[in-house]
Amino acid sequence: MRKMFDSRDLMCLRHCNKTIFSYDVLVQCPICCKSLGESLDETPFTLPCPFVRAYQHPCSIVLRPSVGDFLSSFQNQNNLHIGLTSSNGTIYEFDVKGLVKTPFNNRTVALKDESWDQCLVIAQVPESWYDRWDEVLEQISTDQSWSEEMYEKDSHNCYTFVLGFLKALEYGEFSALCHDKLLFSEKIVASKTQNAAKYITIHRKLQGCNYFTEEQE
Repeated sequence: MRKMFDSRDLMCLRHCNKTIFSYDVLVQCPICCKSLGESLDETPFTLPCPFVRAYQHPCSIVLRPSVGDFLSSFQNQNNLHIGLTSSNGTIYEFDVKGLVKTPFNNRTVALKDESWDQCLVIAQVPESWYDRWDEVLEQISTDQSWSEEMYEKDSHNCYTFVLGFLKALEYGEFSALCHDKLLFSEKIVASKTQNAAKYITIHRKLQGCNYFTEEQE
């Protein structure tokens, strides 16, 4: 059974010419053992956990590893899977099983499927667009283009589904980017995955110890 995801922000502070990361609130420098109350180089800050449960973020574009999860198993060469949420948290995704809708207004369903419990929100529309978002989701979900038989790993996949939805949605910045997967990835997806990569690296360094240090930039 997959371990329940616990979203935690990283505490960051600078001392002894190092940036120190920890999940704990440190009262003394782990390098020189001096109290941190009066001798910090800068005010402490947090590195927010970028991972969320998809069903808690309505009308969003969401991203997760195709296999496994971000924190424990993801590697740069691994494939990513992209999907959509409705205003009530239902997840829409297209894969080898065709178009799959997973409602999360039922706790029993949520507990059975944890695959979207540790994902990135790539983008989210304002509440004024929720009705239009749901309307287009319902329209596109009846299209036979998203049947199991139509799935092709390289040419008609989860990205095709999301970009097709965004074309039909005709919302702001997405309209100019949804005709090109590479452009969409560079402008919308890349910044989110880069921030996540930083968090993943530090999280893994902290397994088995309560702090991690790196040279100040």
